[in-house]
Amino acid sequence: MYAFALVALLALGTLKLVDFLTDAIEPLRPLRSLLTFVVALLATVVLDFSLFRVWGVSVRHDNLGPWVTGVIVAGCTVPWRALFGFLTHDRAESDETLGQQRSIARVA
Repeated sequence: MYAFALVALLALGTLKLVDFLTDAIEPLRPLRSLLTFVVALLATVVLDFSLFRVWGVSVRHDNLGPWVTGVIVAGCTVPWRALFGFLTHDRAESDETLGQQRSIARVA
């Protein structure tokens, strides 16, 4: 359970770091998704954190565990962004395909 909480908090930290960097450095804004992926991978590899090692799951190459955990952390940023979008009504439209928001046309 603690491992899942650590993954969720790493995802939150990754998301907020990427948001800070893209707000501070304008040319990084179109690269938000790629930067999220890179930061998540970098965090888990530097920390040498592997969910597979924590849960006792054997993998063929032990060095692959932190890389796959980084992909999981990057994927866990999506629910955080959706939650913040729901709570603040601030939709990130630069890198997600959220569709166009149109008001309902009155027909009668």
